[in-house]
Amino acid sequence: MKRIFLKVLSIFSKRMQTDFLGSKYGGWYFVDKQSLSKSWVISSGVGTDISFDIELMEKYQTKIIFVDPTPEAISHLNLVLSSLGSVKSSDYVEGGEQIISSYELVNLDKNNFLIEKKALYHTDNKTLKFYKPKNVNHVSHSISNWQNNYSRSTPFIKVSTINISAILKKYKIPKVEILKLDIEGAEYSVLLNMIKNKIYPNQILVEFDELQTKRIVKYIRYLYLIMRLMKNYYIVETDSYPNYLLISKNNNSDI
Repeated sequence: MKRIFLKVLSIFSKRMQTDFLGSKYGGWYFVDKQSLSKSWVISSGVGTDISFDIELMEKYQTKIIFVDPTPEAISHLNLVLSSLGSVKSSDYVEGGEQIISSYELVNLDKNNFLIEKKALYHTDNKTLKFYKPKNVNHVSHSISNWQNNYSRSTPFIKVSTINISAILKKYKIPKVEILKLDIEGAEYSVLLNMIKNKIYPNQILVEFDELQTKRIVKYIRYLYLIMRLMKNYYIVETDSYPNYLLISKNNNSDI
């Protein structure tokens, strides 16, 4: 099914010049555009590797709203904030836990760091179970719990949710330049809700985590979602499955 899925998407994918920022683990492909300068970015599912966000912030002076309720992610973000002004002195490390000395923090503005200690979801201000990952060494919790075969007996923490509409309203954001989603299965409902509310970031960087379950029904669901997104977005070819890059059709004049 994966082969068919990829074949279908290859038919609709568009070739564009892409750039890559961040570590091998935490990095993402994106399209370099003039509109990135001093823009708004929502980065959800932060974890303990924000190398992409740091490099993006350094290059474009973006304001980034980090959305993640997990204690490890919050602790990592606070450690970065307390280290602002420091010079990069180490290479990136392998795996999902980045060391602070690997970040170039000398020129970053604290005012560009905005932290939401909540889980991004399609509904706002709801308390949900946030299931722990199967691998105890990982930090990525999940609302759907796809990592544990959707079991309801997995250990969890309780978290409060926030949706994109609430974020835009709270921070008075006129336009989101990049929406980055690594939210362990919740991306499906978040993106459908985004479409419903006619919210269209210029770029969407998303990991379709549930495609890793290899369930046929998940491939069908995500094909449906992508077809919905394609009314307003191009799918850009990258080699980072199941990560995808989507570019707005309405704001690509400076590519």
